[in-house]
Amino acid sequence: MELRVVRYFLAVVREGSVTAAARAVRVAQPSLSRQLRALETELGVALFSRSPGSLTLSAAGTRFVPIAQDLVRRAEEAGAVMAAIGRTEDTPLTLVAPPSTVDSLLAPFMATGKAGPVLRDAFPVPPDQVFDRLLHSSADLGISTSPPPAQLETAALGRVLVSAQVRPGHRWYDAESIPLAELATEPLLVMNRSNAARLVVDEAFHRAGLVPAELNETGSPSVAQARAAGRGEVCLVTDLVRFGLRSIPIETPDGMLTVPLYAGWRRDHYARPSILALIEGLREFRGALSE
Repeated sequence: MELRVVRYFLAVVREGSVTAAARAVRVAQPSLSRQLRALETELGVALFSRSPGSLTLSAAGTRFVPIAQDLVRRAEEAGAVMAAIGRTEDTPLTLVAPPSTVDSLLAPFMATGKAGPVLRDAFPVPPDQVFDRLLHSSADLGISTSPPPAQLETAALGRVLVSAQVRPGHRWYDAESIPLAELATEPLLVMNRSNAARLVVDEAFHRAGLVPAELNETGSPSVAQARAAGRGEVCLVTDLVRFGLRSIPIETPDGMLTVPLYAGWRRDHYARPSILALIEGLREFRGALSE
């Protein structure tokens, strides 16, 4: 089975037709069609259901898509590893993580230069999609606030502070911390329930038997911070401060309010030593941020 033809198959799936795929991969349409037929013969199944003016994936083709994606991913990984070995460099890694983690942890870590050539790129995805995206892409490592699924190897990266962020002039601006009971008396701007910070806020209020005076939702930490700066609202986020805000820890009966951070990667990953080294570097950097 030629990897080139597997890529052609994925191009047809992605583009929706042989004609569009041929343009995308710059191969004549008759040639691409012949090679797809040859691939079907080699596999012993029809990958597409064909009718006049229509081409759709067959049941076998649908099953073959993730296999084809995995073949291409592994080939790309092999190429990256061999290129790095040829340059006597560390294996470059790509991460997927929630936007707040990319902005508040990964990008600042890369800016220090401590990641070196190991951390090549980091793509923001919603927290609840991180490990699914990892399993269905060429990413090497996922970081999120929920534990990875069982098929992935995992490591804890520590806990991230959930803080109340306020602008100058607010009555809490100079506070060292805010008790949860006092926080409940103020209208609060919180994330929606797809965000781990919101979930731990809700749980903390519930465990303490408190009902917050008012909760207003937003789906963007940046918008929450902008509203806190512009309107004087109190936002509860895990992100680095901006817009002149001040970040204040929240005291609960169980300690400061935090969310856990987990890393996950494929158990058979070829660059496991590089991944472990990167995780250790991120742990040290995250610890330094908390000091």
